[in-house]
Amino acid sequence: MTRENQLAALSDNDLVAAHAIQAVNNHFISEMLRRHKNVSEDIGRRIWWLNLFLLFFTVAIAGLTFVQVWFHD
Repeated sequence: MTRENQLAALSDNDLVAAHAIQAVNNHFISEMLRRHKNVSEDIGRRIWWLNLFLLFFTVAIAGLTFVQVWFHD
């Protein structure tokens, strides 16, 4: 038996406002964490290429530094 998430229909602002009224209800916190996790995953997928570029850039700088240190006159 699956249970429908009734809080999913609320906007972020409405969810926070409803939580302020019923602070002891943990379902609001669970929904906020679920939304945060989903947004974090989306951002992570979007910046994957940036992370890869920065990794290669860092390796290139380390390689050039090695060449400068070991092969200078």
